Amino acid sequence: MSEHVRIETTVTTPGFRRGLLKSCALIVTTCIALASLAACNSSGRISEENSRLRRENLELTEKAAQLVREIELRDGQIKALAAKGQSPGPAVEGVKPADLPVVSKLSFGAYSGAFDSDGNGSTDTVRIYLLTLDQHGRFYPAIGKAVVQVVSIETDQPPRQIVRKTFDAKAFGEAYVSGFTGTHFTLELKLESALPKDVKELTIKVTYTDAATGAALGQQMVSAVR
Repeated sequence: MSEHVRIETTVTTPGFRRGLLKSCALIVTTCIALASLAACNSSGRISEENSRLRRENLELTEKAAQLVREIELRDGQIKALAAKGQSPGPAVEGVKPADLPVVSKLSFGAYSGAFDSDGNGSTDTVRIYLLTLDQHGRFYPAIGKAVVQVVSIETDQPPRQIVRKTFDAKAFGEAYVSGFTGTHFTLELKLESALPKDVKELTIKVTYTDAATGAALGQQMVSAVR
């Protein structure tokens, strides 16, 4: 009987209860920390997923716009061919009006993108080596107008335009380069101010309007900020 009393007294001592409460508090704190860590990881994954979905949405939007531009291109080609049909045809026998080159696609040359031009460690320039290709995939020295847009798309933020520049027909013609680096149109933009620190990459879009057919073509790329 006395032994039972001693055990009961030991269990109900205030020191034991304080120890038990501390143990419970430690368990609860650990659970909360683990839950917070899981929530942070989940939040990070959600942010990354949102960023990925926004980029995919931009790509789908651009593809839809590209389809519209291709339809406009075909319409422009038809009109151009119709106009040529009212004038003397090709001077070489066996050549059809449809064989004559028209700009059908844009492509970016190697080394296109954003870079640090003065070596101070900050990205300050965007340069595009633009190739205007005909229906056979060959470079064609086109005449027209180009609009270059540089946009930042970062996690959990709406797209923001960094810089935009229009190259009219004269400026576009002057951008033509042919040499050891290849044949292309060099379109260069200087950033008006330093990029925000949270910007890790830039989306560069070029929209070209052909003077011969009136068709609008587009191309875009993503460039890492160096």
